[in-house]
Amino acid sequence: MYNFLQRLSGVTSFAMSTLMALVVVISLTTPFIPSSPTFDVSLHNVQTTTGRAMDPFDRTSRKAEYARLTFDLDADLSTMFNWNTKLLFAYMTVDYTTPGFETNRVVIWDRIIRNQRQAKLKLRKHHNKYALRNHPLTFEDVEGANLTLHINPVPYLGIMYDKPMVSLPFTIPRPTKPKA
Repeated sequence: MYNFLQRLSGVTSFAMSTLMALVVVISLTTPFIPSSPTFDVSLHNVQTTTGRAMDPFDRTSRKAEYARLTFDLDADLSTMFNWNTKLLFAYMTVDYTTPGFETNRVVIWDRIIRNQRQAKLKLRKHHNKYALRNHPLTFEDVEGANLTLHINPVPYLGIMYDKPMVSLPFTIPRPTKPKA
């Protein structure tokens, strides 16, 4: 009645349709798997200094203000790993507003967490990994800022999403003038 290729085509198309339905269900339900990560972020010190940019793409020799943060981070993110988690991307940002720009977000630290053993973070008196500099080269118009820890689970299958975990308000001080 049916030859072998017609039957193989029917079985293959049914298997692919079932697999695609399973993929859609997995990608839609993964963000709702419960997890309870623990975290504690504390900010010790914020220093502002004036210096020249060490950016290889910025050939100008303009002086700019840089902020250096010292923070502690205790986090246990191992509960965020499940059967669909490939890795976690943890990063800290400083968010602030200025009159020229409504939203400013600068990433100051990041870490790729590949397994549950690496998911226990304990950083003591850690400094920002990346430079914190405002676009107009000064922090003069910055009123306040927030230090925010973000976790971005990267699934094997599905949608990536961002989870802001904790936010600490702080102020960026004016740089001290060197004594002559």
